Amino acid sequence: MPPLTADQVFQLNTLLWSLTDVHPEGGIHPVLRDAGYFLRAIGQRVQVPRGQSQLTALQAVTESQDASPTRPDLWLGHSDAVPQVLVELKAQSFGPNSSNQRQASKLILSAADLASSLGSPAEVPGHVCYLTPADQAAAMAETLKSLAAQILHAGGDVAPTGALGLEHTEDGVLLGSPHPDDLPYPLRHVLSTPKLVLEAPDGDNSIQPLYYIPWIPGIEDSQDPILAADGLRELTARVLTHAMAALGTARPPQLLMVSGADLLDGATLGIFSYWREADADRFAEAAAKIVERALSATVTVRRQQWRLEIELPTAELQRTAIERLEDADPSDPAKSLATVVAEPPTLF
Repeated sequence: MPPLTADQVFQLNTLLWSLTDVHPEGGIHPVLRDAGYFLRAIGQRVQVPRGQSQLTALQAVTESQDASPTRPDLWLGHSDAVPQVLVELKAQSFGPNSSNQRQASKLILSAADLASSLGSPAEVPGHVCYLTPADQAAAMAETLKSLAAQILHAGGDVAPTGALGLEHTEDGVLLGSPHPDDLPYPLRHVLSTPKLVLEAPDGDNSIQPLYYIPWIPGIEDSQDPILAADGLRELTARVLTHAMAALGTARPPQLLMVSGADLLDGATLGIFSYWREADADRFAEAAAKIVERALSATVTVRRQQWRLEIELPTAELQRTAIERLEDADPSDPAKSLATVVAEPPTLF
């Protein structure tokens, strides 16, 4: 089984905890938030600059004319005017000749100026960081430097690059960097030495805290199957729980309006509203479909993409509908978010 620090869901949630305002006695240390960083987006598109020199350099390095946007896993902002930090999560490092180099090269070139991605009239510098397990981070840093050098040699502009590493020790999970000077200020100061983000729990408790996002579509091939199944079941259960809460606040007779996006935002503790991935709408639609299928035999439900209309003419039907959601099995593969997300998209 791969180490937990190689699991991209764990990596994502660890960084989210490092950005969160939490109680200091909870065993979580928000080291990035304390340094002034905050989450701007997950999976937000980064446009490739349309200047001829940039496009020519990109084509020379990647041997491709593909100028479609990239979508880094996390986009971090800062309370002061410092470079925007774009973070990619990887289970392991890769070399400059890897199939991953095209995406990395495109991101390094595009992040040189993020103005077009943000609709800003002024230049907005970026800084590209890749997060891997700590023992892979030094090799990752060298690959990023090599790719940046190739782009510069081809006449393109580049964003600075750096590598981050997660290490699981007897004290807990540490966030660090093999070369802190490669990071933007104040990140280089914060991670001049590895910093504890998650304290080791007492007894047999898991090091994994309550995940913001317990499951991510599209990474099944790189995640341990047991962890993926557990995360999927947890997220499906949370969606059903938030649907029950929505039904519980209704006052029949009522036509209750429920949004799949709102259900997912509640299920991810407010993080889904930052989700900018291309499949975000399908993800929200899948949440709505799960609730629709659980309730359709009990009450009248109409769905338009991720929006639900649930007719609750009586308190008795309201109670029955809530019971149906309580009885729904989040571990049933046929009714999970993964199955529904994989279905062909529909208009209604």
